[in-house]
Amino acid sequence: MARCLYNSTIREFLQLSPEALLGRFVNNYHGAALTTTNEAWANEIHIMQEVLQPWMDEDGQVIFEYDIPRLGKRIDVVLLLRGLIFCLEFKVGEREMLQSNIEQVLDYALDLKNFHLLSQNRIIVPILVPTRFRTSSNEFIPSVYDDSIYNPLVTGANGLQKLIADVLAHAGVTAPDPNLGADWVISPYSPTPTIIEAAKRLYENHSVEDITRHEADKVSTDRTIAYILDVIKTSREKGEKSICFVTGVPGAGKTLVGLDVAVKQSYQNGDKLVEDEGAVYLSGNGPLVAVLTEALAIDNQKKCKARGEKKNMSDSRREVGKFIQMIHRYRDNMLAKIKNPVENGVLEIDPQKAMKLAKSGYGEVEHVAIFDEAQRSWTHKRLADYLKRGGTYGNKLKVPNFPYSEAAFLIWSLDQREDWATIVCLVGGGQEINTGEAGISEWIKALNEKFTHWRIYISDKLTEAEYAEGRVNELLADNDKVTFSPDSIWELVCVHLEPRISLHLYTLYSLLIRMPPLGTTR
Repeated sequence: MARCLYNSTIREFLQLSPEALLGRFVNNYHGAALTTTNEAWANEIHIMQEVLQPWMDEDGQVIFEYDIPRLGKRIDVVLLLRGLIFCLEFKVGEREMLQSNIEQVLDYALDLKNFHLLSQNRIIVPILVPTRFRTSSNEFIPSVYDDSIYNPLVTGANGLQKLIADVLAHAGVTAPDPNLGADWVISPYSPTPTIIEAAKRLYENHSVEDITRHEADKVSTDRTIAYILDVIKTSREKGEKSICFVTGVPGAGKTLVGLDVAVKQSYQNGDKLVEDEGAVYLSGNGPLVAVLTEALAIDNQKKCKARGEKKNMSDSRREVGKFIQMIHRYRDNMLAKIKNPVENGVLEIDPQKAMKLAKSGYGEVEHVAIFDEAQRSWTHKRLADYLKRGGTYGNKLKVPNFPYSEAAFLIWSLDQREDWATIVCLVGGGQEINTGEAGISEWIKALNEKFTHWRIYISDKLTEAEYAEGRVNELLADNDKVTFSPDSIWELVCVHLEPRISLHLYTLYSLLIRMPPLGTTR
């Protein structure tokens, strides 16, 4: 139930009482839902039990409150019927058709098409349901994206059954499709080549250096990026797991290095896409992710408009979302795959919750993960306490007796790949470590004790007290997988510069601390 509040065959859904179904919703929510939320669920259950009567003997699936993997978006109801994917967004009690709600349900359909592996070759039908709306759509046309997505349809609750039947007739599907079933719920996150190419164009055509302006000279950052890409290449060729530590004070250029690696890793041969070798930049700083995403999206929209191209903000944000994401969504997506409760302190993948792929195994689609501000990863105690109570607000997955620190779990997550993987830890210097944050020593501890087969790339000059109290070299002294860079290539591995912060970046951080809350962030 980690990816949704409820899923079953249509037959099972119709056999349960509304009260029993609502009880399951509330139980799986892992928290005290608001009265209005319970009322909305009760209405949706009642509507769907009436709507699905004609298909009670078919092998369709009905899914409530589905979390799109790693995107932080939740679809009210997904109906899998005769090979079609219906995305239903309910607005309980509403009479009007609002454009923002139409864009919302289309956005869900586009996210499934672009990031959800088992949806990529399917027809997707987005339907907005303001429950008291008096009419229904009667025109079926492709969306402007021409990618097997219907233009959003709108109907009230009373017209939903007929609308679904009309769509099935229009699509010419008359029999069940056994290839679209229960496995859809555990589909891996997997960006399409189209969205990867769009993300690359967006990044390369925009002024990300202005957003992440730094005091490092371009030669230093370019050499650092080249060194990391070479480590990644070596790991791929030898089938190894590796981790790099890149340090620097605020303004040193770590963000630029991380973003450049995330994009360039997919394009080692000029403009030719290298499939299945992607990277993602992950940050626990919600406002920073929001600012970077919005700045790139706005800039992209303006430049497209200047060229006479039509581009809306949601498309630009989606493209940015390919390579800039929140770290806790990555972490939670891996948590959803484990056996729960954890037994004997050993993390194991639950085959019923995850789909094994030929190359990535049970890991994520990216071979490379860049963790920003890696020194702020949580201690074992803080993460275990968080998961024991089910998140900050009691609405996340509960995992009692979690055995790992966050650093160890992130390494474990990449270790699930059966071929090769590389982690890039961007480690900030000159910053206070807060209560519950583990610092760089926790990464080293995990590598020494649990992941001894991982190769480590780090500077032999990393002796400052701010990094593991100056004991980094000592902690790694007995690890035979360490490559200490000599002084002559110091800047290639660790961008460690004078503690100067550019005015532009200082202004950006000033804006961040004044921003209103964006929801649950780390």
